[in-house]
Amino acid sequence: MSHFSTSLFAALVPLGLISAPSVMAQQSATETTAVQNVFAAAYFEQYAPRTALDMIGQVPGFSIRSGDLGKRGLGQGGANILINGERLTGKADPFDELDQILASNVEAIEIKDGASLSIPGLSGQVADITVRASKFSGSWEWNPQFRESLQPNWFNGRVNVSGETGDLSYSFFARDFSFRGGVESFEELRDAQGALIENRVEDFDNYGDRPGIGTNLTWKPREDHTINLNAEYALFNFRRKADGVRTALTDDRTDLITLGGGSEDEWYLEVGADYEMPLFGNTFKLTSYLERESSPTGNRFTVFDPQTGFLEESQFLRDADEAETILRGEYSWSPSEGRSWELGVEGAYNSLDIEQEFQSRGPGEAFSGDGPSGFSVMEDRYEATLTHSRPLGPKWDVQASVGAEYSELSQERDDQLMTEPREFVRPKGFVSATYKPGNNLNIRGKIEREVGQLNFFDFVSSVDLEDSLDRAGNPDLVPAQSWLGSLEFDKDFGQGNTFKVEFYGALIEDIVDRIPIGVDGDGIGNIDSATRYGFDASATFKGERWGWNGTQVELEFDWRDSNVDDPLLGFGRRLNGDKQIAYEASFRHDIPKTDWAYGAFAERYIQAREFRLFSIDRFGTTKPFVGAFVEHKDVLGMKVRVNFWNLLDQEEYFDRTLFDARRDQGQILRTENADYVFGQILNFNISGEF
Repeated sequence: MSHFSTSLFAALVPLGLISAPSVMAQQSATETTAVQNVFAAAYFEQYAPRTALDMIGQVPGFSIRSGDLGKRGLGQGGANILINGERLTGKADPFDELDQILASNVEAIEIKDGASLSIPGLSGQVADITVRASKFSGSWEWNPQFRESLQPNWFNGRVNVSGETGDLSYSFFARDFSFRGGVESFEELRDAQGALIENRVEDFDNYGDRPGIGTNLTWKPREDHTINLNAEYALFNFRRKADGVRTALTDDRTDLITLGGGSEDEWYLEVGADYEMPLFGNTFKLTSYLERESSPTGNRFTVFDPQTGFLEESQFLRDADEAETILRGEYSWSPSEGRSWELGVEGAYNSLDIEQEFQSRGPGEAFSGDGPSGFSVMEDRYEATLTHSRPLGPKWDVQASVGAEYSELSQERDDQLMTEPREFVRPKGFVSATYKPGNNLNIRGKIEREVGQLNFFDFVSSVDLEDSLDRAGNPDLVPAQSWLGSLEFDKDFGQGNTFKVEFYGALIEDIVDRIPIGVDGDGIGNIDSATRYGFDASATFKGERWGWNGTQVELEFDWRDSNVDDPLLGFGRRLNGDKQIAYEASFRHDIPKTDWAYGAFAERYIQAREFRLFSIDRFGTTKPFVGAFVEHKDVLGMKVRVNFWNLLDQEEYFDRTLFDARRDQGQILRTENADYVFGQILNFNISGEF
């Protein structure tokens, strides 16, 4: 479900820039009572889409899953998006890929069931987008944004071009993902008895730009041979400022002025390629993926006494280089119609190389520290899987996979091996099935054994300068393993009205969470076991059934619970920062026989507390985040929208209970309660084609 894509309207009418309404094609699947799984291009004309991403957001009851992004390797099914029946190459971001496909090149979108496809790992609804190449075409988008007390964001935009020449289809893009964020913070510190001891007022600004270029190429040198390539190169320039005033309310404390800040200057390269060809009468596909990222970062914190001047300054400098390389081969064969087998073999290499240094100085001193230290984490991984798909009668589709992986983790400090490499062998696999009893109802179930992906930064110690909280690195981390189960009911009532609910649960071994390290270290580590369970429900209502033509309401509600034994005190609690409740409701009205549309949305996310060694933290929001939009689909050939966000003045809050020693040994030292105010946001979206 998408809401942050809304529209422009103000100031155009008096300038005479709005054209007369065009006659929109209102003919669509929702005008009949029949259930429709294929949405032709004409269905989307009323929304004036520019890209395939605009179109997929209007398919009733469908949500994009990002697939392999952030997951382990390439063999976990990928995103629930197909292009002309084929998976996306490598770890391609489905949102980004769809944003490169021009809407004028999309012929249809068909919603299929993952278990019925010969694609290992795909389950639930899958969108297969039929795209035809054109000689040359392009689209552009510009998204300026305005917020109180911040510089305008003029540079968020994108240009796409695509075409076909001979056996080669191509697309190129250039873009800048820029953002301008900021909040004003009001914080109260109280002692263990609840008496107010200090007030803090802080001003936070976050400015970032991520310019990048990329391409997608498809070459068919001969029949049944297909080569795909996608690549992206991007820069990320980030600056953060956090200036504050601390006012003491007790005699033993001193007023302070603080200046905080940070920066990052990153470059990023991602390349994915695959080659599919016939082999021994069947199909062989070779896929490769390469990712490189270099991220120099710096953080500085300075403290002044308003009366005497400079007191102290500290800085934490880090240069991190990340790498991932994957090569995967898949051999597929189909002994009979509807039945398929696939043997997959994959090898991967992941690494993180860090050089970092903490420095500090007092009045009249130069920065000093222990000198830079280097740390490296490497993982070699190999896996093999065998997957089988088949129908079991006219109402059942089943897919099953079995496999295992071998991995080796090693670590170095200052180019010296810290410990002997650790080796692991883990089983993995799944069984998924879809039952179609009739009456436009699909029931889907899945059981999976999954191996999680580690964040290598958790192996390395880090410093929070502003809160004086250190996080210890943990060289003994291992990936979590989980038994996952889900049961989904998907009902289509016709005319675009759908309802879907999924119940899920997880039994997790070696869950990655906060643990004590050493005597007083606080870091990321493994806890023996944990459970997680919940449900996600969504519904789409189209107004045509009740005579409210052009209206659409979408609802989502997620509920989750989890349990893990607290590693300090042993009591059962939720996983740190885990989702508890999330909901979203959106309304859209495309006024029939006009180019006008308007709508609104509301959403909220509630998460669990986070338990550290010396504190208990909670982050949240005071009320739902609400927005509205107005849109005109033909302003001199452009689609123009204006978005009004945070209409109810949602604020964020952060509460912390701090102890004078470890939570299992100490007493409450103080509490900290902060409110973050960020105001309303005005965002424009202007797009066109050429």
